[in-house]
Amino acid sequence: MFASVAPRYDVLNRVLSLRQDVRWRRLLAAALRHAPAGEVLDLACGTGDVALAIGDRTVVGADFCLDMMALARPKAARLGRRLPLAGADALALPFRDGVFAAVTVAFGVRNFADLDAGLDEIRRVLAPSGVLAVLEFQRPTLPGMAAMMRVWNRLVIGPVGRLLSHDGGAYSYLPASVETFPDARELGARLSTRGLATVERRELSGGIAALTVARKVEAT
Repeated sequence: MFASVAPRYDVLNRVLSLRQDVRWRRLLAAALRHAPAGEVLDLACGTGDVALAIGDRTVVGADFCLDMMALARPKAARLGRRLPLAGADALALPFRDGVFAAVTVAFGVRNFADLDAGLDEIRRVLAPSGVLAVLEFQRPTLPGMAAMMRVWNRLVIGPVGRLLSHDGGAYSYLPASVETFPDARELGARLSTRGLATVERRELSGGIAALTVARKVEAT
């Protein structure tokens, strides 16, 4: 599914979010102020937008969709940036324990085949006091926003997604997956059980997306 939408992925992100995705990703990159010095893993990196928004650290991009990552490389070249990339399964990351100061995930954890296993792997590769920053869609929290989003999904996300990507299933999957995924508060609770303590939780654009930042806490 992700391979099929890769060529139009960036355009659809801008159109369907009314360019809010650009601001959201900048906020995700800025959340690395909470992290110690060191390398960053941008997991589920897709076409590289988050990795390339992080300007002051070495970033490694990883994704299981090689078609997406193939588009990240020329974007990095155009910016004169070096962006190491790794084909990787989030449930079995090919990295040593404790090697990254931070892990970022934008709109990726919702797609993990096993959320708990993915979070365990993220914790494993984080260094002591390392930070996980997650940007993800959620069910809107403001009164009336949920109804507005149902209309937006029905009249815009589905039809425009089908028109521009030629893959109707992908843009039917998006709103359906959001409905069943934990919101930021629930995600924070699940992180806490894994020794990842929330240091920032921020709802974005009326609560349709959320930024969750958590720090790895060593057991005592």
